[in-house]
Amino acid sequence: MADKSKADKKEKAFRVLDILIPVVCIGVFVFSGFNLFKIYRSYAEADAIYSGLALMANEKAEVSEEEVAVAMEQAGFPYLNVDHEGLLEINPDYKGWLYFPLLELSYPVVYGDEAQSYLNKTFDGTPSKSGAIYIDAWSNPDLKDMTTLIYGHNMRNGSMFGCLKRIRNEEGLIDQDPYFYYYTPTMAYKCHVFVYYLENANGMTYKYPTDNRTYDEYMDYILSKNEYAAGPDSVDIAHRPRILSLSTCSGFHSGKRTVIHAAIEDSYKIGDNLIVEESFGEAIP
Repeated sequence: MADKSKADKKEKAFRVLDILIPVVCIGVFVFSGFNLFKIYRSYAEADAIYSGLALMANEKAEVSEEEVAVAMEQAGFPYLNVDHEGLLEINPDYKGWLYFPLLELSYPVVYGDEAQSYLNKTFDGTPSKSGAIYIDAWSNPDLKDMTTLIYGHNMRNGSMFGCLKRIRNEEGLIDQDPYFYYYTPTMAYKCHVFVYYLENANGMTYKYPTDNRTYDEYMDYILSKNEYAAGPDSVDIAHRPRILSLSTCSGFHSGKRTVIHAAIEDSYKIGDNLIVEESFGEAIP
């Protein structure tokens, strides 16, 4: 009788497990699905906001702007008819427009006076995990430093800086068009990508050079990390060009960042049709 009682208890236990395990699995599935729904809803909301803002920067010029457009194209800069005034009305922290044709990346850039001001809010201030594309709080927002860092989230749907990983993952992609552009109300910057790599979150990439010596040390460091074999030979770094860097987290590597460095090859003063010198110091011996 004792053996039968034990057998009955085991049978009941297995029956309970037969019911409990599917219930737990369903619960986990529902919970995970709900979290995914929240993430992608956040993505959709951010995409809607930035799609609307994208209408404020396009390649079609009004008749009154045709002269400017032609002059910029002749100087080697894609013309974007950016409504800088309108963007400043929406957000006084607006600083410029980042355009990377190869990746179809086109976003307004902001600058907050705190390190994570725009980590979890969009350009117009809407709370969102998508955040905004923003200049590091320690950088000069007018690109006056030797190096300037711009951050953006690595979005799963490829929006924001989610497309930057393609440069590391797709061999030869960057060779098709290694330039991105940055537009302010008065200036346009042509940026030539020459270095990319995976960096630690606290690596030297995020230290700022302040003179020729520390600039050269910084350059030696990023070249030692570089994964773009043909990149360094494609730009003139002998005259210490200003560097504009794009950084985003790397989803598959905890604590790692995907970093892309570009030399500001040319600057264009809008309206005056002038190419502006961008070097620092004297030529490296």
